[in-house]
Amino acid sequence: MNQIWILAKPYLEKATKKDMVVHTKGVLLAMTMLLKKENGDKVILIPSAILHDVGFSKVPKKLQTSIDEEDRKKSLKLHLEYAPKIIEEIMTKVGYSKDDINKIIEIVIAHKFQDPQELDKQLLIDADTLADLFKEQFYVNAKDYNKIPQEFYNIRKDNKFYTKTAKIIFNTELKNRAKEIF
Repeated sequence: MNQIWILAKPYLEKATKKDMVVHTKGVLLAMTMLLKKENGDKVILIPSAILHDVGFSKVPKKLQTSIDEEDRKKSLKLHLEYAPKIIEEIMTKVGYSKDDINKIIEIVIAHKFQDPQELDKQLLIDADTLADLFKEQFYVNAKDYNKIPQEFYNIRKDNKFYTKTAKIIFNTELKNRAKEIF
C-alpha cells in the first residue's frame, strides 16, 4: 500500500480545493478503523481510500476554489471523470489485475452523487465523510474553507453515515471537537 501512496501523493498535492494529502490520510485512517469492524475488502478499499480524490489534480483551480455552487458541483463531477485514468495508471504500476482496478474505480466513482447499496461503496463514503472530523483534518479543513472551528463544527455535526461503526466513531470525534472549541 505504501507504493500506492507514493504514486498517489503527487496527484493529491496538485489539488487546490483543500489539503488533499491531509484529507486522504484521514480517509485512510477512517477506512482502517471501519475495516476493523465492518466486512469490507481491504485489498480494494485501502487503495480506494488513497485514490478517491486523485482526480482533483486535473480540475482547474478556478473551479476547485470557487464559491459558486454550480462551479463546486462541476469540480466534484470532473474529479470523478478524471480519476479512472489516474487510478488505472497507478494500480497497473503496482500490479493489480484489471478486475481489481475496475472495482476500485467503481467504488471511487460512487463516492459522490450516489446512494449505493453495496457495502464497499458505503464504506468509502463513510470514511470520506468521517475524516473531516478527525482533529488534524478538522482544523485544516476549517482553515481551507475559511471558517472558524465553531462554524465548521456546526456544518459537520449533521453528517450522515451508512454504517453503525462510522456513526460510533463520528460521535466520539464530534464530542472531542466540541470539548476543544466550546
